[in-house]
Amino acid sequence: MKVIGLTGGVGSGKSLAAQILKEECRAELLIADDLGHLAMEPGTEGYRQIIERFGRQILNQDGLVDHEALSLVIFRDEQARTDLNGIIHPAVLEYIKKYIQERKSLDGMIILESAILFETGCDRFCDQIWYVHVSDEIRRERLADNRGYTIEKTESIMSKQLSVQEFYSRCDVVVENDGTKEDLTEQIRARLPVKF
Repeated sequence: MKVIGLTGGVGSGKSLAAQILKEECRAELLIADDLGHLAMEPGTEGYRQIIERFGRQILNQDGLVDHEALSLVIFRDEQARTDLNGIIHPAVLEYIKKYIQERKSLDGMIILESAILFETGCDRFCDQIWYVHVSDEIRRERLADNRGYTIEKTESIMSKQLSVQEFYSRCDVVVENDGTKEDLTEQIRARLPVKF
């Protein structure tokens, strides 16, 4: 299987682009954020380490990690964010590596969606990397409208992500997502079939 890494800043529309690519290429889809949540489930090493580091106050009534409570902690404390990433990222990286290795000899394609593809080292598993670009202004609007993010939260997240220039220099394909879903679909179709 060939692997397309799909990345971009928060609010860029990566998830939508990934779904379109999945449908257009009949590909398998791996979403790193979802895998991060799996690494926090009860019984996992990640769950144990999170409780050890952050305490039981970040659990909900059912004993599951309360992602909103944990998000509030790491939003205010840079060391806490670093510590959480140190717990989750290695587990996700190992899962992705194993998943791809087990399927590498098969036909088809895998779309690996991750906002932090380069930061986690997942780019090394990709045959090609696509970047979904949107202006900062539109990203701010989308995050406020769709997720209810404050300007402070949005700016904090955006400041920790790679710059547009870094994405452009490290990615093979760029799609602009400042229009409609139809516009994005047309751009993706125009770049297919994928040449590796």
